[in-house]
Amino acid sequence: MKKAFAFALVIILSFSLHATPSFGYSLAPVGAMTPTGNYGGLTTSFIFSPSKELHTGDITISVDLSPVSPFFEGVMVSVSTPLFILSDHPFPWIFNNQVLWTPVLFAGGQYRLGNEWSIMGGLSPFAFRDNHFVYEFLSPYVLYSFTSAKWGWGMYVMRFSYFF
Repeated sequence: MKKAFAFALVIILSFSLHATPSFGYSLAPVGAMTPTGNYGGLTTSFIFSPSKELHTGDITISVDLSPVSPFFEGVMVSVSTPLFILSDHPFPWIFNNQVLWTPVLFAGGQYRLGNEWSIMGGLSPFAFRDNHFVYEFLSPYVLYSFTSAKWGWGMYVMRFSYFF
């Protein structure tokens, strides 16, 4: 077991030798049906990308804000990775510039007001990126609340991320 862990650590570190880390932020209108009720608002996020070129293993810290009181709805930490990267894709008509189609899989944990703790996972099938931007459209996710032992769901309508 120790050998497998050491081997995995060496592989991960060797990938990071050739990677350029990056930071970014994102904004996204979001709607969700959680076990404690409905929510609609804006998600603001801080993103750390260990590999700016591939965006594999991006760590996102998000804050959900509501347009009505209480303004703070919750916080989430997630990890995401692209499923594949295509430069020749069926959506070239969406953007004027050349973008890559990179559907993204993400998973994480969430805390919402009312002491609700959840895990969540989702897919962003319409994710596109270029040098500094990642554009995601219609990204559904599911969540499971440990507090109430119920399922919920939500969707990022569109998420725009900028990387420095």
